[in-house]
Amino acid sequence: MSGHGADYAERLAAERDNFSDQEDVHGDLPPSAHRWAARHMVPKLHELGVESIGSLIVDEIRARAREAAEHGRDAVVLSLGSGNGDQELGWLSALADDGVDNVRVRLLEINHDMQRRAAEAAGRLGFADRVEHLETDFNTWKADTEYDVVVAFQVLHHVLDLEHLYGQVAEGLRSDGVLVVHDMIGRNGHRRWPEALEVIERIWATLPPELRRNSVTGMIDERFDDIDCAVDGFEGIRSQDVLPVLLEYLHPSVFLTFGNVIDPFVDRVYGHNFDMENERHRALIDDIGVLDDSLIDLGVVTPTRLTALFHPRPQPLRAYRDRTPERSVRRTDVVDPAGRVSFHPAASDPHRLVRGSGLAVGRCNGVLHDRWVGRTATIPLRTTAEVDTVELEFWLPEWMPERGTLTVSLDGHQVAAVPVEHGLLHRSVEVALPAHVTAELTLSADWWVNPHAAGLGEDRRTLSYVLNGVTVRKSGT
Repeated sequence: MSGHGADYAERLAAERDNFSDQEDVHGDLPPSAHRWAARHMVPKLHELGVESIGSLIVDEIRARAREAAEHGRDAVVLSLGSGNGDQELGWLSALADDGVDNVRVRLLEINHDMQRRAAEAAGRLGFADRVEHLETDFNTWKADTEYDVVVAFQVLHHVLDLEHLYGQVAEGLRSDGVLVVHDMIGRNGHRRWPEALEVIERIWATLPPELRRNSVTGMIDERFDDIDCAVDGFEGIRSQDVLPVLLEYLHPSVFLTFGNVIDPFVDRVYGHNFDMENERHRALIDDIGVLDDSLIDLGVVTPTRLTALFHPRPQPLRAYRDRTPERSVRRTDVVDPAGRVSFHPAASDPHRLVRGSGLAVGRCNGVLHDRWVGRTATIPLRTTAEVDTVELEFWLPEWMPERGTLTVSLDGHQVAAVPVEHGLLHRSVEVALPAHVTAELTLSADWWVNPHAAGLGEDRRTLSYVLNGVTVRKSGT
């Protein structure tokens, strides 16, 4: 990946602001998440001979520390996106209790406040001489020493330049070293792929209001809000690429993928609605967990979570049953793995944005209920005839302080860069799509405003323009 984009600095600032005050990064999970994990994650780890995610990390460090001791050296561990250092200091404590003290941990974290808290905690625990702080961006970091173990714990889905990071990890790992991964691998922005969203919305329609309360807004969501978490910062920025790109650089051994449809019912937005003291709530979480596993094993949906070991050299693969790396990567060249149209068009595109020789076959992500678009709109299309033109109709009100260029892409490839002025605009873009194919149309604005922050009103959303319609057609028709 060349360059990080025009809005990289703003995203980086948003990421720093978001985490600077967080003292419990991985905590505050709802009880529903712990119940689901105990029944649908931990048993799978046990089947692979792993006690827990924490023990997987500590065991890998311990084994390499003992090998290093035989050669009179310390084992060097790198933790990517280490945050406040809580987990890393926990590893050192567990190893010290086991008599292992030849481990040095390097904390790679860009957030200064988090590095400060990690340093203070290391001093209190007596590990200051065992911990080194690398206050840098992992999108530009370069490996400067050899590592026995690299740990990526819920961090890779924040990485924009995966290719750079994986290349540096592969270069820095010793030939017998290991990368331990526990991360998210679902759709970018933690959105739902159409085949999963279809199931979630069917479940959603059966839930009572108290289980549909959004903890962020405090409102009851009549429909599941499939938001794009990567709009402003780096949350899920390239999560769907985490696994396939990693497989180009390193080789898996222990390999577990899991979770998908269950995700919104155990996350921080809706998961706290489920009372694990309530028998019906427990049963519902258990039932969705069973359904989720069945859908993954049938290949109807692909997993959104990964726990695995990766190595510089090929290793025997120890995957959970049939959940191999190949079966865990979600194809992005079709609407869903079977190429089906997963939604009735009226449900996928309630605004009827897509017209002409095509229809929307999945949620139009980034297009809000009043047709305002944030920074990016993504529209999954299926053509009903041959198409050579995409016509865009959109509106940029006069009060909008910014204007710029709208980049139009199909399946990740740029096809046009459209200058935008104020007013009601019509723009035509040349494309080449045969009949009866699926493609992802992406409209990316390089301008935006938060009206409330700019003193332009009470709207706190990130807005760029109003999308009135997308017409796909063949010239002359």
